[in-house]
Amino acid sequence: MRNIILGALAAIMLTGCVNSYTYRNDYKPLETFYTPKPAQNVQECILAEWQQHPLGYPVNQQKTGKYFSVLSVADNADSFEENGKTVVNYYSLRGSLDPWRGIKKRTAAIKRCL
Repeated sequence: MRNIILGALAAIMLTGCVNSYTYRNDYKPLETFYTPKPAQNVQECILAEWQQHPLGYPVNQQKTGKYFSVLSVADNADSFEENGKTVVNYYSLRGSLDPWRGIKKRTAAIKRCL
């Protein structure tokens, strides 16, 4: 019985993974923020904030084209410059199954970096 429960939990956790290569095309941002700070500085701040509280997943950074991204398994944040200001798009697949209250914690960390 224990193996069945562990298997079910593993399956649920794997379905919540964000593909770090296609998430921009596959999902709409959960929230969008704006700031006058440079995109790279915002990315570095978000990375530091998220690394202090990884919420069950490792956190990394990536630079792809115009995007300065912070990537985790269930959460991603893209910082990029558009029309003279920095836009931060936050993506999450945590949904209602969010035992760490990750969406609330991640958005609060982003707001501290604006």
